[in-house]
Amino acid sequence: MKKLFTMVMMLMGLVLLVGCQGESEAVTIEFWHNYSASDGQVEVLNSLIDEFEQAHENVTVDAVYMEWSSLKDNVVLGASSGVLPDVLRGDIAFVPQFQSLNVLEKISDYDNYDSIADTVLDSANSTNYMNGGYYGIAANTNTKILFYNEDILDDNNVNVPTTLDEVWQAAMDVSSDTVTGYVEPWTGVWNVGPYIWSEGGDILSPDNTTADGYLNGSVSVSVIQKLADMYAANQLTGSSMDPSALGDTDGWAAGKYAFELDGPWRQSSCESANINYGAKALPAGSAGSISVLGGEDFMMFKSSTDEEKEAAWEFTQFMVSKEAQVEMAKVGQMPVNLEALDDAEAIAAMPLLPIFKEALLTAKSRPVIPEWSEIENVIATKVAEAITGATPVQQAMDEAVTQIDEILGN
Repeated sequence: MKKLFTMVMMLMGLVLLVGCQGESEAVTIEFWHNYSASDGQVEVLNSLIDEFEQAHENVTVDAVYMEWSSLKDNVVLGASSGVLPDVLRGDIAFVPQFQSLNVLEKISDYDNYDSIADTVLDSANSTNYMNGGYYGIAANTNTKILFYNEDILDDNNVNVPTTLDEVWQAAMDVSSDTVTGYVEPWTGVWNVGPYIWSEGGDILSPDNTTADGYLNGSVSVSVIQKLADMYAANQLTGSSMDPSALGDTDGWAAGKYAFELDGPWRQSSCESANINYGAKALPAGSAGSISVLGGEDFMMFKSSTDEEKEAAWEFTQFMVSKEAQVEMAKVGQMPVNLEALDDAEAIAAMPLLPIFKEALLTAKSRPVIPEWSEIENVIATKVAEAITGATPVQQAMDEAVTQIDEILGN
């Protein structure tokens, strides 16, 4: 009888244990994002979440939309308050900033991180690498390719350029009283970086500790001097150089601009204005064709429980899968998943995707450091001064280096 009683109690304990374990498996994760509702991205996201939850019955994903600045501000606030999401999809520039707050999970420590990372573009995922590890994984990407007005080139008997030098020459050749050959709406590294990199120069040292000898080096100065010469000859314009200049979108619509290095959004604006345009990867300079990386990353947070981290990582893996990436491509999000980049449905939705993929394979991210936003603002200001002739190019770059090295603590 005593043995029977003992067995009954053991069975009851086992049932209770299993029941408790079953209850503990149910978990809700909070996902902060800034997918656009107007482009149909939130609708697709909700559909993907439904699919994920059906395959993971004990996981609920609570998606919370925030604007770009709110995402950043709420994480900065959460670093001290402890109110943070389990997963966040945000700008690639957020990773070093959030990592410096010591709130991000180092997900490259997860056993299968490497195998998942192998399915996405190396260039896009490089934006998550800091201090010997990865603090996120690429969510979607973009880069810039060369758009050109076919009619302007034809009217001037100018061929589509095949080298970076030919780009500058073509812009000069088509410029007139009614046409400006090249437009650059801003003067940060997002804009001038590709030209400097493609000619073999750089912005900071390889260890990101100084700008001296790089931003003010001979290659960078030569590239910016070329832009300054073109600006002086009315062959280059942009609103950050000349506030009275016609905006790039309006200028394209009016048939005023011939060339621009830009992202996928330029395609839609050209098509809506019935512009006969062409596009290709940035023609190579002396060091190759090196465009600039943009996009977003998925990040996870230390403050989550182990159960929340497990569920968050499952959700993140699902969102970088081919299926999810193709669905997001249909609403304008450029995939990072290698299979999705070649998928027929994704290409049908984004016809220029093969050209962007070509550019992405050699594209470069801006320095992944917490101080980058402040540094790029310095560069944008000083490059604008140099291009417009307000300050001689070498002097402007030397002054920029002094300010940047102060920001870096030198």
